[in-house]
Amino acid sequence: MRAISNLETMVSSSTRPLATEKHRSQTVKLAHIARRPAIWLGALMIIGLGLRLWFLSVNQIDPRFSAADDGDYYLRALQFAVTSEYQDNSWLVRPPGHIFFFAALLRIGLIFGDPAIGIALIRVAQVVMSLALIPLGYDLARRLFDRRTGFIFALILTVWLPMVELPALILSEPLFFYMLVTHVWMLVRWRDDRRAGWLIGAGITLALAALARSPGLYGALFAALVIVVIAWQSATQRRFQRIVTALVTFSLPFILTIAPWTIRNYLLYQDIILVDSLGPVNLWIAMSDAVHEGRGEGEAKGILLAVPQAERQRFVSAELRRIAQTEPERFVRNFWSHFQHIWKAQFIEDFLVKASFFTRPLREVWLLGIVGDLIWLAFTLAAPVAFCLRWRDGAFRLLALGWIGYTCLMVMLIHVELRYLLPIWFWLALYGAAAIAHSSHWLRRPGWPVLAGLAVSCGLAVLIFSYCNYPQIMRNGLAREQAWIAAQQALARNDVVATEQALRAMLSADPDFADGQVEFARWLLTQGRYDEAWQVIGDYQTHRGNLVRGALARAQGDMETAAVYLRDTEERAGEDVQRLAWAWLKPSPITALTLGNDLDLGYLHGFAFGERAGEVTFRWLQGQGMIRLPLPEPLAGDEILMLRLAAPEPTPLTVIIAEQHYNLTVTPGDWRVYRLPLPAQAHGLQEVTIELRAPTFLPFQRYPGNPDARPLSVMVQRISIR
Repeated sequence: MRAISNLETMVSSSTRPLATEKHRSQTVKLAHIARRPAIWLGALMIIGLGLRLWFLSVNQIDPRFSAADDGDYYLRALQFAVTSEYQDNSWLVRPPGHIFFFAALLRIGLIFGDPAIGIALIRVAQVVMSLALIPLGYDLARRLFDRRTGFIFALILTVWLPMVELPALILSEPLFFYMLVTHVWMLVRWRDDRRAGWLIGAGITLALAALARSPGLYGALFAALVIVVIAWQSATQRRFQRIVTALVTFSLPFILTIAPWTIRNYLLYQDIILVDSLGPVNLWIAMSDAVHEGRGEGEAKGILLAVPQAERQRFVSAELRRIAQTEPERFVRNFWSHFQHIWKAQFIEDFLVKASFFTRPLREVWLLGIVGDLIWLAFTLAAPVAFCLRWRDGAFRLLALGWIGYTCLMVMLIHVELRYLLPIWFWLALYGAAAIAHSSHWLRRPGWPVLAGLAVSCGLAVLIFSYCNYPQIMRNGLAREQAWIAAQQALARNDVVATEQALRAMLSADPDFADGQVEFARWLLTQGRYDEAWQVIGDYQTHRGNLVRGALARAQGDMETAAVYLRDTEERAGEDVQRLAWAWLKPSPITALTLGNDLDLGYLHGFAFGERAGEVTFRWLQGQGMIRLPLPEPLAGDEILMLRLAAPEPTPLTVIIAEQHYNLTVTPGDWRVYRLPLPAQAHGLQEVTIELRAPTFLPFQRYPGNPDARPLSVMVQRISIR
């Protein structure tokens, strides 16, 4: 029974049955595992590393090409790394912690000559933090419950898809989540040995979490409550003194970590902005007259942008007070719909319900995603039972309920996103792991605490399964994906009839699937069936859809419309659209290509965004690039390749055509045309691929006052064959 006591939680004796021989045998095996936790945790970390690296290998999202939050974070962090000047977002004050974190790693990348190295370093650091959560989570669950719970919780942190995907995102959540878990772990360590250092660390890590996402500020209230309860229960005398000492030990480092940023905000804006203005601004947008009357968030943001940054916090606060006094019902109008939206199978929602994947590699990770939803369902439905049973977690249940309640309230007021829900899933996974670890005990003799927990679980189950018709969604989704696979197989064997039948079957199974409409329209584009492609692609706006729309307009000669679509897509898609267009599009035959006019996508990759100098458009080569020229006729054998180039200083350039290398030096000054004879190996080719290679430089390092941190080499204006 000593082995049992080491592994079992402190469940009420009314819910602990006598162990059977089979259970004793299982317990002995678990005890053997528990004596070697480092081996199993090491194995989990290796599995976790493999899963995260695999996800990164299929992930196409790149903040350098994004107009969303990740693009904003990247650009502001890059600016800070280059100029050492921090600037707030154009329409609100954001938390700065992750920007400082990103900037430090981007600075290292700049030392090596490329911000992309900094992005890779950010992801490496976030993968390391993600893997560190596995043993940290194990020890946290072990101390609150027992080792068996620790292993289950560590397994969840290893394989659950949101944990696998999180390190790939250049967002605030990876840093916030790691600091939050570390904060809770340090609080538990302080509870167990009362060393002040753990309490100081808990204050600092929570402050760092708050500087990444300001909800960490409210976590200080929940932590203070836990500290008071623990100090009160553990002290037999001088309780008040012990409580005050513990609170000061925690709160002083918390305040000192945040205070410099708060002081900066006051000096800059003459207003008390503890961390950010994001919460009040988002709340006002959700409650604003424009949104309330159906005019949309765009108009609300326009109103806000008309107010000077220094006055926006006061403006938003005054507006929220006005709405609370005149129409308080606005605050609760979306409560129930948003609450329902919290409790959904997230991967099924993203993969089978939403109209687009939005560049996320959902097809590649579908198996892990489905398993992840089953894991989520298991710990979510099990957690209420654990909350109702008697464990040795003590006051930490208050911390868990505080975070769950606050997070639910926040998203019910504003809007629901998976990344905002991480505090909920963290606590439900922790308590759900405890319930799953000891399900055989509480299911055998269910007392009233178990029955109360099961009642809550049943309510959650009704909420989850009533959200949508999951069986029908999965049937339609399976049919859609089977048709998509059939289309890919037909494409591979160049079966035009079978390809069209499969693509039509895909849309028949899911008519609102915008990504499917894009794929069908892209195929029709390659067949020259332009009018049909416009009908198929529909009106739903996605970046990949706009790439195809731009290519369709270009193929039909509407260059103005094409330029608008293609420029917007390249700058805002969140992925390398040059590389995507190279793989996706089969552009029209040409003998000359002008770069930088927004009509060159599909012909090149490896270049910066297009630029204009007077009437001349061009692109910077970024070290290594490719240009292809599909020709109207095969090469006769006497053609000349002409490149119109410029450079700020002498730059060696290597041109590779049909494995033939040409070396030339681009001289500084005005545009010059460089002529190269096409090699004999190119004779008869109807598509010529030209590879360009040149050393890069960072303008901000070479020219004082220039903030440009792109790796650039030579300017390419036009390339042609004559």
